[in-house]
Amino acid sequence: MAAPVSTKAPIVRKLISSTKVGVVVSAGKMDRAVKVRIAGQEWNKKFRKHFPSPQTHLVADPQNSLVEGDVVRIASGFRTSKSIRHVVTAIVAPFGAPVEERPPVPTDEQRMDGLIKKRILKDVRSAARGRRTSEQRLIQARKQGHEIPSLEEAMANVKVAEEEEKARKESGKSGAPVVGNVKQEVKKALEAGRKLKEARMQTHTS
Repeated sequence: MAAPVSTKAPIVRKLISSTKVGVVVSAGKMDRAVKVRIAGQEWNKKFRKHFPSPQTHLVADPQNSLVEGDVVRIASGFRTSKSIRHVVTAIVAPFGAPVEERPPVPTDEQRMDGLIKKRILKDVRSAARGRRTSEQRLIQARKQGHEIPSLEEAMANVKVAEEEEKARKESGKSGAPVVGNVKQEVKKALEAGRKLKEARMQTHTS
C-alpha cells in the first residue's frame, strides 16, 4: 500500500543560506555568471596582526544584470553548477548604468518558482520512465495547484540542449586540423629548413 501524499511538503526544499556583500570583479566573460570578491581579514600569529584575505566566488546572475564594479549582495545555497554555489539577490550600489536600465534581479519567490518548474519538468520525464518518487511528487504538485506540463513540453529543453551539443561537436570536428594536412605542413617546414641550411653552407664555403 502506497504511503499517503502530503500536500504541505514543499516540492523543492529550501536550503539554509547566508548572505554576503561583495564587489563584482569580473562580468561579461561568462553567460549568467560573474565573479564577486568578498572582503575579509586573516589573523597572523607571527606578527600578531590582521592582514587582508579576500575570498572570490563565482555567482549566478540569472538575468545578466551585473557589470564590473557593482556592489552586490549574494546568498549561498543556490547551486547551479559544479563551481557556482551562490546567487545574486540585490544590487547594493550600481556602477555605471542605473538599476532601472538593467534587467531586474530575480526575487526569492521568482527563484523558488523557477526551481519548482525545473523540478516538475524533471519529474515528468522521470515519471515517464516509471520512477515512483517522481509520480508521487507530481501528485503532490497537482494538489498544491502547480501546472503539470506534458511529456513533450518537458522534453523540449532536453532536445534543444542535445541539438546544441550536436552542433557544437560538429563545428569542433570541422574546425579540427586534418592529420594528413598536418603531416604535409610538417614536411614543408622540414624541407624549408633543409634548403635554408644548404644555402647557409654554400655561403660559408664560398
